[in-house]
Amino acid sequence: MIELDHLIAPEQSEYTLWVVALLTLPLLSGLISAFLKQQAPYGSSFLIGLNLVVAGFLALSLWDEPVSIRGSWFSLAGNDFTYSFFLDRLALAMSVIVNFVALLVHLFSIEYMREDPSKPRYFAYLGLFTFSMMGIVLFHNLLFMFIFWELVGLSSFLLIGFWFEKKSASLAANKAFILNRIGDLGFITGLMILYTQFQTLDLDAVKSLMAISEIEDGNWVVAFKKAGQEVMASLDGRWLSAAGIALFCGAVGKSAQFPLQVWLPDAMEGPTPVSALIHAATMVAAGVFMLARIFVLLDAQALEVVAIVGAVTAFMAAIAALSQFDIKKVLAYSTISQLGYMVLAMGVGAFSAGIFHLITHAFFKAGLFLSAGIIIHQLHHLEKGGQKFDPQDMRVMGGLRRKMPVTFFAFLLCSLALVGLPGFSGFLSKDAILLDLAVWADEKGGGFYIPEVLAFMTVVFTAFYTFRMILLVFFGEFRLAGILGRNQLENELHEGNGWLTVPAVIFALLSLSIPFGFTLNPENSWLMQALPTPMYVVPVAYAAQSLLDIPHETFEVLHGLVNAVSIGLALAGLVLAYWVYRPGGKLQKSFIEKREPVGVFGQVSFYHWYLNALYEKIILKGILAKARGMAWFDRWIVDEAVNLLAKLQVVIAYLTRWFDRVFVDGLVNLTAHSIGKVGQLTRSIQSGNIQAQILVTFIFLLTLILLLVL
Repeated sequence: MIELDHLIAPEQSEYTLWVVALLTLPLLSGLISAFLKQQAPYGSSFLIGLNLVVAGFLALSLWDEPVSIRGSWFSLAGNDFTYSFFLDRLALAMSVIVNFVALLVHLFSIEYMREDPSKPRYFAYLGLFTFSMMGIVLFHNLLFMFIFWELVGLSSFLLIGFWFEKKSASLAANKAFILNRIGDLGFITGLMILYTQFQTLDLDAVKSLMAISEIEDGNWVVAFKKAGQEVMASLDGRWLSAAGIALFCGAVGKSAQFPLQVWLPDAMEGPTPVSALIHAATMVAAGVFMLARIFVLLDAQALEVVAIVGAVTAFMAAIAALSQFDIKKVLAYSTISQLGYMVLAMGVGAFSAGIFHLITHAFFKAGLFLSAGIIIHQLHHLEKGGQKFDPQDMRVMGGLRRKMPVTFFAFLLCSLALVGLPGFSGFLSKDAILLDLAVWADEKGGGFYIPEVLAFMTVVFTAFYTFRMILLVFFGEFRLAGILGRNQLENELHEGNGWLTVPAVIFALLSLSIPFGFTLNPENSWLMQALPTPMYVVPVAYAAQSLLDIPHETFEVLHGLVNAVSIGLALAGLVLAYWVYRPGGKLQKSFIEKREPVGVFGQVSFYHWYLNALYEKIILKGILAKARGMAWFDRWIVDEAVNLLAKLQVVIAYLTRWFDRVFVDGLVNLTAHSIGKVGQLTRSIQSGNIQAQILVTFIFLLTLILLLVL
């Protein structure tokens, strides 16, 4: 029988100090920003760069030899709580990605935030966020992961609401914080279920105990020893599915999945580099990373829920991106859609494909956000006098490729990776997801073809809104000059400097397929091979079927078909976007002139399926109505009852005082008076004469005898 104490026994490594440094250097970068003031961007960037070096060193040293570090944290009521680090290929890859993206965002922010008086606070928040993300990546204990999970929520709240003097930014930060807390309620519920069953949250220990769990008569049973005592834990088998779905709720909030995705578009109120760091590459990917960590704990039912939610999210967000005016909102909805692909991949068992897409998406989406940031930054400098405009509105752009060729180059490469065309990283990772999805749907059949249909339709919409964005921003005439009536305005527009363009170009080059393997088959990518799908440990009766069981020949035929359909749908989306939004076309002119899309489909798209209105009118107003009802009940029922009780107590007090004065005090006084009279009578008898006392005694005894006789 497995000893729990052995599973969570302390374990040290020669790399312990390196791991501690990898965790704490980002926090130090944030702390020194408060003291360096104007030099904060450079000091903070240096420490993040140093942390990238540490991450790279550990990746090279431990890639083939994972390291586990564990120690005792505290004991409570006979329960030992431990901390643990685990550096496997997944953690090492994520450490490098997080620090690499964070470093380029820091460098980009040096110029982007140069004129902001609060930039020390900005870089302090960036350091806190990177520290929080590293905690999620490095810790291998679900309790510690949850602690840093909440720290990520806090730091993202601070970054989204960085310009808190803007009401919209403050509201967006609050919205993100609240909706993430809703998802986190599910996360902590899952933790409680697992702790009830296994009495530990150490992931290695949980996996070992899960592997020996069984389903007996519908009950989820596991036996182990703890402190020499045999423990037999048993829960209804449905709790196994409930635990997985509850943990997944945390990912739903953090990774902006249906129905909690509405916070991410509003989060674009933060500085654009923040959008690149938090909402494209790291924070929203934390949910997918967490799913990867608990992947082997999810039973078949939980995985089905994950797959369906991912497919629905990808489709809905792609539809929402079709009609947006704000370039950052298009990218935000695109992020939600691509995160849906990653979640879908986890749900269908395509672990490697999901992580592959997480990494490729981090590069090309960060590049898109930084390129958009360059455009916004340069347009903002064209504001003069009282002439105000929205530098994020694509209706004021157009023709920017002539004045910003480097930005156009970076944006184009990253866009093609997003569309998923051959030769770009997005093609490899998306193709891997669609292939495994096709296999999964074919195995299950029936209604499970619906997620597959939604995913392939999303390919068309992704290509459409991406190419639409390119046409509106970089082609045609520079529309802002006509809007402001400044014909020479285009001459004032110029490319961003090296601090802005170099990070964007680096991300653009990483969006090519070459860094991941010069191939059209994702299975040949070194990254796919380096991150194999882990084995399930859930009880056999609840386990999902492996994707590896299908014949190789069938897999190859299906791969070719998926390739052809995916490429064809992407090209169809590009052609359709050009037909609709080509420069000088009637539909493009109509788009520029109208305040918002018309028609049912346009309205549904623009307002994101009316989810915000739905939540506001049904949930929010329902909660407010309930609150008002409770306030009325409290005011007129509870308060009045309390007031009435108080008044009754006053009346009772008056009556009590009267009764005490008249009856109690009167009785006491009467008794005292009577005792006084008796005392006076007996005192006359008590003369001190012994004969008199004998006489009185004799008379008393005689009287008593007569009473007894008679």
